[in-house]
Parts: sequence; C-alpha cells; structure tokens
Amino acid sequence: MFEKELDRVKHSLRQRLDSAQPYTSLQSIIDRSDLHASVRAFLQAEARWWIHEEQAIRASNARFDSSAEPLRSAFADVDELLYRQARYDHEELLSTIDAAVKTRLNFLCRPRTTLKWFVFRGEPTKPLYEILLRLDYLTDHAYLLQGIRQWAMSRGSESSANEILSVVEFERIIERIDNEAILDLSQEEFVRLLDGVYAFFAEADPELPPESVPTEAVIIFLDDKGAIPLSQALERMLYREELRTLTRAKLIDVIDNVIASIDAQPPSPLQELTSDPASDASAESTDPVVPAPTAEDMQRLRVRVFETSLDSDQRGKILRKLFRSDSEEYTSVVRRLLGCAEWKEAAGMLDRYYAKNGIDPDTSTAMEFAQALHRSFA
Repeated sequence: MFEKELDRVKHSLRQRLDSAQPYTSLQSIIDRSDLHASVRAFLQAEARWWIHEEQAIRASNARFDSSAEPLRSAFADVDELLYRQARYDHEELLSTIDAAVKTRLNFLCRPRTTLKWFVFRGEPTKPLYEILLRLDYLTDHAYLLQGIRQWAMSRGSESSANEILSVVEFERIIERIDNEAILDLSQEEFVRLLDGVYAFFAEADPELPPESVPTEAVIIFLDDKGAIPLSQALERMLYREELRTLTRAKLIDVIDNVIASIDAQPPSPLQELTSDPASDASAESTDPVVPAPTAEDMQRLRVRVFETSLDSDQRGKILRKLFRSDSEEYTSVVRRLLGCAEWKEAAGMLDRYYAKNGIDPDTSTAMEFAQALHRSFA
C-alpha cells in the first residue's frame, strides 16, 4: 500500500545522497540540513547498531576478559571513534534509505504495530538494551518513544539493561503508554497526532488535494489505536461514498458524528448479554435471566464477524500468500486465534505464527489479515 508515494520519497532521497564516490561518510549525512530528521536519525542508529554487533563479537571471545575495566574503558573510546568514522557503501546506503522511508511511513500510520515488529523482528524476546537501541531509529510520535524510555529508566539499576522483555509484555507497555497519553485529548488534539502523516503525504503525493491524506492511511491509524467504530465509519464512507481523501476538519466531523451516534444508541444485544447482572438488580423484572455468552459463543460470533469483513478476493489472497493455499490450516489458525480470550493473546499467537512460517508482518496481506482479526474482537 502507498507504493507510489514511497517510491517518490525514496527516489528524491537517492538523488540527494547518491554520489560517484564508493563510500558516503555518516558525518556528511548528519550535516545535511536538507534531509528530514527521521532519515538522519535512522542512518545514525544503524551505525550505532553496527557497533553493538561489534561489541557482541568481542564479548563472545572467551580468550579475553572484555569486561575488565581497562578494556571496557579502551573499547568505549574505540567505539566512539568507530562511530565517527562510520560510512556507507553505495548499495548499503540505498537499501538503508529504502528501509528508513518504509519504516517511517509504517510508524506514522500504525505506531503500536510497527514498534512491536521493528523492535522484536519476529523474535519472542529482546534484552532491554537492544529495545532502546531500536527506538533510536525513530523520531515521530515522540510522546510514545519518550514514554517507553521513561518506563525503562524506572527499572532502576544498570543490570536492567540486560533485562529480557517479551513481545507480549512490550505490547502491553506500548498500549498503556499510548492510552494514557490520548485519554484526555480533545478531538482536535487527537487529530494532531496525525500531523506527521499529513506532512509525509504532502511531500510524497503532490496530486492530493491541499491539507489532505488518503482515507486508508487514517483507517490504518485508527485500527492501530483500537478506535474501531471510527475506522469502520471511515471504511463505510470510503467504499460507499468514495471518500478517498480526508482533511483534518472532515476527520473531526466524522469523530463528532460517531461519538454522537454511540451516545444515542441503546445497548446492543451483545452488550446486554455481557453486561453485569448486578447492575440491573435494583430493577424489578420478571424476565428470565439471560446467561452470559460462553467462550464458544464468543468464538462463533467472532468467526462470523471475521468472515463478513473479508470478500472472496481478500480471503483468496490471504489463503495463497499466508497459508500456501492450505484451507484446513487457514481454518484451524483462524479458529484458534478467534478462540483467544482477548486480542492481546491473539496478537501474540499471530506474531508467533508469522515468525515460525517466515512471513513478513509488514506486507499488505499480513496486515490485512491482522486487521480483520482485530476487528473481530471489537
């Protein structure tokens, strides 16, 4: 998705950074004021990661005690010198530029999901030190990055840098930090979280109407935030009214309308089924007590929602690309995922399935499948 826009930004960066020289120094990139801060940060963080890999190689050599204080001090000086002399060859520069642009757009549109995948890269656990290194690649949604860093600092001792964190726990931390940050935002303040998306598309697609972004980009953002009623409202407007672009003012109108419609609606049958009977204890009624839905009931409901959220073309593409056309495997995995008690558990299971089968979670098909599953838990 958004391949045209990504290619346009990549091409512009390649023209500015590509040269006839076999190497481009990191310092010359840092000094380029015409490069977006996100690109410079990504390239700097990549060089820091190279040094991290060198440190791991040193530590793995049992012939030398690299933890001895004289060596630690010397290596710290060497590492700083390595960073100052870091350079990219032609091919590595181009591939890293491509990764920087793709990662930025993903992070702008789906910050929670991108953080999880970019930091853990399909692995179930990571040491806290590596998590913090990976955060340095990113600059947008600063409140979210700062929240994670503050959480890490609260761990206290130096040994916490080697603390092992699971992807599921990391996802919970992100969700908590994000929810706390946006809880008391007004509609206008919430829409300002999309400022980076608007800025990206203003550069990437000059054919868009002024101050507009593709509606699909906002739908992805809202899905990632768990704002399912809003994303579904925009999906209906996209496909029924062909609302292909969104201004900030139009988005605020949509948010206001959705909030008003939710406030005006009586409880749905599902809400009535899952409400706490004690809350109605004071009301006299001769109606029979309706039992709460069982896990099997919830699974069947989610399967129905999931199946109706995909058309035949989408289902066929998911079956081919993610399940190698094995319909039995597809059915088994979907039912296991939708049988989870909550979305967090299902997301962790989906992560493990993707990692086990070598599936890139950032592909459009993998994201489409994950979003359809996510909507089934709303």
